[in-house]
Formats: sequence, C-alpha cells, structure tokens
Amino acid sequence: MFFIKIIIYSFSIIYAKASYNHPELNWHTIETAHFKIHYHDETEISAREAAYIAEEIYFPITNLYNYEPPTKTHLSIIDTDDVSNGAAYYYDNKIIIWASPLDFELRGSHRWLQNVITHEFVHIVSIQKSMKAGMKYPGAYLQYMGYEDEKRKDVLYGYPNKIASYPLPGTSVPPWLAEGIAQYMYDGADLDHWDTHRDMIIRDRAINNNLLTFTEMNTFGKKGIGNESTYNAGFSLSRYIAFKYGSESLKNIMSELSSPFQFSINEAIYKSIGIDGDSLYNEFRSTISKRYKALTKPIDINPVYGSIIEDEGTSSLHPKWSPDGKKILYLSNKGNDFFSQTALYIYDNKTKEKKKIVKSVYSPASWNSDGSKIYFSKKNKFPNKNGSRYYDVFLYDLETSKESRVTTGSRGFSPVVIEDDSLIAYIATKGGSQDIYLHDINSNKIKQLTSFDERPIISELNYNSSNKSLFFDITTSHYRDIASISLVDTSFSMVFNSTLWDERNMTTNSRGDIIYSDDRSGIFNLYMISKQDSAQGYISNVTGGAFMPDISINGDVVFSLYNKGKYKISIMDSISLIKEALVGYSPDYFMKNENIKSPITGLDNSKEKKYEDNFPSMFIMPKVMVDYGTVKPGFYFSSNEIQNRLSVFGGASVNTLKDLDLYFLFEFKRLYPTLFFETYFQTRNISENSISNNTYSIDSNIKFRMTMFRLGLDIPVYGANINIFSEWQRYRAFVKERIKSEKIEGGIAYDYYKGINLGFEFKADFISPSLNSNINPSAGYSFSLLTKLENNKYIGGLDLSDAGTLVEKFDENNLFRFEGQFNYHKSFSEITKTSFSSQLQVGYLTNTKIDSFFHFFSGGLPGLKGYPFYSIEGTRSLVLDFIVRYPLFENKHKKIGWVIFQNSVLGAVFQIGDAWRNSNKPNLKKSAGFQWRINGFSFYNYPTAIQLEIHRGLTKFTKEIKGNSYVYGNKTRSYVKILFNF
Repeated sequence: MFFIKIIIYSFSIIYAKASYNHPELNWHTIETAHFKIHYHDETEISAREAAYIAEEIYFPITNLYNYEPPTKTHLSIIDTDDVSNGAAYYYDNKIIIWASPLDFELRGSHRWLQNVITHEFVHIVSIQKSMKAGMKYPGAYLQYMGYEDEKRKDVLYGYPNKIASYPLPGTSVPPWLAEGIAQYMYDGADLDHWDTHRDMIIRDRAINNNLLTFTEMNTFGKKGIGNESTYNAGFSLSRYIAFKYGSESLKNIMSELSSPFQFSINEAIYKSIGIDGDSLYNEFRSTISKRYKALTKPIDINPVYGSIIEDEGTSSLHPKWSPDGKKILYLSNKGNDFFSQTALYIYDNKTKEKKKIVKSVYSPASWNSDGSKIYFSKKNKFPNKNGSRYYDVFLYDLETSKESRVTTGSRGFSPVVIEDDSLIAYIATKGGSQDIYLHDINSNKIKQLTSFDERPIISELNYNSSNKSLFFDITTSHYRDIASISLVDTSFSMVFNSTLWDERNMTTNSRGDIIYSDDRSGIFNLYMISKQDSAQGYISNVTGGAFMPDISINGDVVFSLYNKGKYKISIMDSISLIKEALVGYSPDYFMKNENIKSPITGLDNSKEKKYEDNFPSMFIMPKVMVDYGTVKPGFYFSSNEIQNRLSVFGGASVNTLKDLDLYFLFEFKRLYPTLFFETYFQTRNISENSISNNTYSIDSNIKFRMTMFRLGLDIPVYGANINIFSEWQRYRAFVKERIKSEKIEGGIAYDYYKGINLGFEFKADFISPSLNSNINPSAGYSFSLLTKLENNKYIGGLDLSDAGTLVEKFDENNLFRFEGQFNYHKSFSEITKTSFSSQLQVGYLTNTKIDSFFHFFSGGLPGLKGYPFYSIEGTRSLVLDFIVRYPLFENKHKKIGWVIFQNSVLGAVFQIGDAWRNSNKPNLKKSAGFQWRINGFSFYNYPTAIQLEIHRGLTKFTKEIKGNSYVYGNKTRSYVKILFNF
C-alpha cells in the first residue's frame, strides 16, 4: 500500500486535478460535424463562437498532418476563474479553454478564441499523430521496491528504503516543437503570427548572444521569460523548417516520432529532412543572429533608452507618476522566479529609494488626486464559496499603511480614479466579454459603461481630465488600437485605429500632449504628438521595446523598457524627436501585414442540449515491477469523464508466487465535496520447510490476504482540504502443512485483524511558488492534521468452539489516533540560494496498552533515517528534522541520454526524535546525514526527481524483543528514490 500511495501521488503530478468541482454550473452541449462544444450558462456566446471557429480551422489542420482524430473532439469553455489559458488533453481528445482573453506582456494582441482554439487543436492533431501506441496506451512504467534488512519476526519484509518508478512514454515530443507548430498552425494561418512581441524576444536574445541552446529548447522548467522563450524559439524554428524544407516536414517529423523506439528529436529531424537536429539548429541560429544584428545596426547611431531606475527581476511594468511628480508607482517581480509574480512598488525620485507595499498585484495601479491612496487589482487570497478566484479592486492608504478591499466579485482590473475621487473605472471580464465599469465609492454601486458586441480585448485603462473621458487599448482582430469613451455622454470614438500596426499604452499631460507605444517600424518605441505645435515623432530608439509611458507634471517620461531579457523601468527627463529612418527596422516595415485576414467572428446556431457524461476510452499503462526479489508484471488503468465529474484509477500485478496487488479508486465530483471510494486487495505467499522431532520434514505454505475498503468525502475549504472518511479492513492468514513421507495434509484459515476506522484529515499548503519549490523550497509552510477513531480487533490466539473447530480469539485494541505534521521553509540568502527547512511530526494514541501492531514507528524512510523503521516504536512519537540545502546548480540543462537535468541541491540533515509508550519517558535519539537531489525531465516532458540520502544514527541504544537484544545506531544507512517529484 505504501508503494501504491507513492505511485498515485506521482500520477497526480502529471494528471493534476482541480480542487473544486463547481456543481453550481449548468452545462450544455453544442454538437457540430467534428466537435462537441460544452459550456455553462455564462459562456454560451463564447461557446457558439468557438464552435464556428473550430469547424473553420478543422480541415486546414487535419489536411496538413494527414490525420483526423478518431472521434469528435470535446471542447469545453469555462469561466470559473480569472485565468487566460488553453489546455489540450490529447489522449482524452479534449480541449479546455478559459474564456478570459489573454493579455500578456510577452505576446502581441490577437483575437482570443480563434487563436487559442487553433493552437490547442493543432496539439490534438499533431501529438495524436506522434503517438507510439495509440490513444489507449499513454505509456508504461518500470518500477522497483527495495527493503531494509531489519524487520520484525511478524512481518514479511523490512520497510521500503529504495523506491523507483520510471516512465516509458507513449509520446516524446519536445516542448519547442509541440508549441512551435501549434503557433505556426497551418500554411497561410495568421490567427497567431510572428508579431512584434515574438520578434522582440528572439531579437533581444540574438543580438545579446543569449539564444537558447537546442538542449535548452527541449524542456520547460525555466524562470523569468525562459518558458516563453521556449515557445518563441520553437515558433521561429518551426517557421524556419516550414519555409525552407516545406510545411510537410512538420508532419514528417511528428510521424517519425511515432516510431516505437524513436525518442530523439535529433534523429527524427534527420530522418525527416536529411539534416540532424543539432545541425539544423546551428544553421537556424546563425541565420537569425546575422539577420537581427544587421537589422539593428542603424539603431546604434542614435540609441535612446533613458535612465534605468529598476533593472531587477524580469517584469517591471506599468509605471505611474504620483500627482506631484515626486514618486513612481510600478509593478515588479524582483525576488520571484515567475514573470507574473508581480508586487506593487514605490520609487522616490529624490532619494532613489524603492519600497514594496503590496504583494501579488495585477495590472496597472492608480493614484488618487492627492497621492495619498493607491488603487490596484489583485485576486483575493482565498477563493469564494464556489472555489473561484477573481480579480477585485483594492485600496492602499499610504498614511496608515493599510490595505482594504473596495469591490467583491467584480472581476475588476486596471482601475482608474476619476478626478474627484468619488468614482473608480475598471475593466472586467465576464463570460469571455470585456467591458468598462464605474464604481461609485460613496454608494458602493456599480454601473456597466460599455457593452461591446464585437467582444474585443480591452486593456490599459486611463483617464483624461481635460475632456472627461476614459481611453484604453482595444483589440478587435490583430494588434491594439486606442479608443475613448466620454463620461459626459458615453459616446465612443477611436483615437488611433490602424489595421497594419500596433498602437497602445497612451498617456497624456495637462497640456494635451500624447505619448504612446507604436510598432510600425518593426520595434515598439514611444511616439509623441505635441498639442502645442502638432509636431510628432519617435522619442525613444531601442533594440528591445519601449512600452507603458507616463508623463509627470514636470514633463518627465517614465516607461517600461524591454532590454536583455527583462522589462525595466526607465526615465527620460529630456525629450526630442528622432528621425524615423534611424528608428526600428524601417519606416514602412508595417507593410508586411497588409495581407492579414479578417477575424473569424461567426456564431454557430446549432440547438444546444443538456450536457451528458462523456467518457473517453479507458487508458491502459503496462508496468513491470521488481519487488522483494520477484518480477511482478501488471498494469494501471485510468479514465476521467470529459468534464472531470467522474474518475477511476486502478491497477493489478502478479508474480510467479501468485502474489496479487489489486486496487481501485473512484471519485464522484458532481457535488461540492468529492465522494471517493478506494479498495485494496493484496496477497502474499511464502513456503517454509522444517524438521519435526528430527523425524518428519514438514512443508508449510502460508498465504496472507489483506482487504481494505475506504469511503469518504474530500471537501475544499478556502483552498485547504478536509477529508472525512471511513475504513474497513480485514487481514487473513491461510496455513497449509504437508508431511510428504506420510502423505498427511492439514490446514487452517483465520482472520488475525479486523478494523473499522472513522477519520478526519485537514491539509493546508502555503508554500510560496518558485521554480525550485519542489527540489529546494525556500519560503512558506504547510501542515496537516489526521485524527482517527479506530475499532481494532487483533488476534490473541485460537480457541476450540463447541463444535470442535478452531475459532479466533480477538483482543480489543480500540483507540483515538492523532497525527500532525508541520513543514517550514526559509531562504538564508538570495545570492547563494541556501535554504533552511524543518519538519515536525507528532503522533499520539489514547490507548497505551494496545498491541505493538498499532504503534507508531519512527525510524526508516518516514522517520529518523539513521535507524531501521521497526527499531523505534511506541504510542507517542516525535520527530524533528532540520535541513540546510545548497544548490549545486540551478536552471542548467545537462543532457545525459534521454534525460535533461536542470537543478541539483546538496543538503545537510539533522534529526532528533523518538517513539515511546506512555509509561516511559522519551529517550531522544539523534541522526545526521546528507541529502542529494537532482531533477529535470526525461523524454522532454516527464518530470524526473532523484534523491539519495545517507544517514547515521548518533545515539546508540539496545532494544529487547522477546528475550533477544538488538543494538541500533552507529551504522550507515542509505535511501534512494526515483520518482516524478520529491
């Protein structure tokens, strides 16, 4: 059972499930020729648009890959969180799309649904094309379980000390290729194309000699813009292959990867186009490096970047001057690994001091009229009653240093304070549509200001006090334009409207001057229009990109500068116009976009029907396990209902001794709590030979059988989990003896344990997310509490019944069991990345007279590792771990065969603890050792985590067991794990 739980946990890393079931949603289905579109009431318009788009792009994609999915593809549109994403489950043949449009600083603006649906359906088709064993067999597993030598006489083996589960995948497509061809889409597609943002990222890397290597492109797991650079480089290289070798080459590569023993993209490319992957990449790298260095050379004549005031982190964004022009408000992710982990900072332009005031802030913030308050948007720390986390507007008071919530459930972002401080305008997304809202601070009433039928993407809201209007970025097809809506009469107008280039991030000053970001030259730069003399032109000239300008009361301009892989904050205190010929690639570079097609905006009018459960085929995953010296072949099976409302998982294995491992797990998720049922059935067979009275040779065959049923509820509460469950267990032994010489046989069968438990478990995790939070957690804490009421009957002997048969005599071993665990992590140094972790495990049993069968065991892998598992036991337990970890390397890409290792840490471990009976005092035992961890990916996408620990017990002690003395301590012990996570 220990190994089964490890494997189930490992599977959960790959097949992650939502914590909330959302039974409040009313689901429907639209069926088209090739798709089943599922949606809830709030997303009907998005679903009808999605159905129309899906059929439009179906044949161009399937024709390119000469492949059609075997059944209709399921496409679900959801709007349960403020998330912009899409996910393709190619073995389930389903796509999930979050309705909120993507607004991401590392990508250009394109109409959302046509972009994401096409992208995800390319994943479905191309990766199904690359499957090695079809859709029923996602992969296979090689597994191993090793055991301690020391064990009790009443158990078969020692406790596990070596655990391994390693995949043999059914698909082996590197991320750059999977994502690159999904963004290439198909010949002539421009639903997502090589826009200025894509160009900016790879150009910046090329001119700074920082392009990802071919090995780095083959995995995710990077910090900052690393993962986006994998997308970006993959898109660029896929375009290169399609243009130079023909788009059919993309199909041929995926087809070659479907070969059962083809796990190398290097060889797959060679067999498809006649040049190996490394050579192709070197050719590609040389070509684009020369191109970008030549294109940007004229910029070096007159570069204009301003003065950088913030260059830490990778995303310093949305700077805003205070009303008096003395301070700057901005977002930055400095100190964090991921691009979106931005906090709100204030920069004092006089003292040059920076101060973080609020964590986890999203979108531009806004000052009130006197600069004493700041309005911003973020998600509440805890989800609402249905499990959704939406954006809301919050207030930070600089005088009191207190934060307060302004709206609840508004989904508002990009808040703007109207000049009299009585109104706040913000953007909100509902059902995939975005509109502008007004919130009256005094009355707490909300008014919807717009209702866009075209369902454009809205962003970067600002207020113009001179004409009492709101202006904002708007995307109806490709690229952003700038629009305005009057607060006087709600009239709508376009300020800048070009179909061939991007205009965004407009700001104005009291004189009426306008500055915005413009990419018509091929590079985003700041463009100014003077109100006084109507002069206009570029005021920045950069090789990366210039965005999000804001003009101070003194005329200084602050903006976000993309340079050397980072968004930085920069100030220009003097402004002059620059000749267009010196800016960007060329003044008319935008003409490359003249053939861009119109967006796909139709709506499918098919009649909807009530959603019915849909199940894909059952997945079968063969496995071969080496366990206690025997080879135990078997398989896992799994199936999830398309909307994840039901799921099953199970497995079976058997060896030549006829030892069976059978298990089955079922989850029902149509209610707020998840109902679950688990059952386990295991048998073990042993044979012994003994001599009786120096005369007879007796053969004994003993079979043990364990049966367990578990039923319960898993209830999410504010992001934590409460588990209420009951367990029924029965352990039985069968003994057969035979004296061959006398042809005498006999046997007996009896139960030796019966148990019924009622339990309650609470788990909460507040570990701060970071790139290495699994291998080297450095911030946050987690804890769990388990309590069980156990009704235990354990065999005390066998008696004769009145009929002369042997019957079990059971002893009552009833008790309350309490177990708790607390983990704490802290970084010692941001420079060295050294971290400190501690873990406290406690256990308490109310019945101190129970059989040791029910004791806590505090040695071995889960306890004091310097001692065997069974050497330390009792009705009370306490184990405290202290670990200091130091990274040997981080964010590297060391390739060994089909494995790419990215991170490794070395840890020093000290432990102290004991387990004891109530009548005794604890004799605290100490253990010390070291821990080595290394992780990365196998076969490009499968997480691989290896951990080796060597420990030595520092406290020597003697234990009496049935008249025999055993000495423990001062012995080196080792533990090995090879799994998907630590």
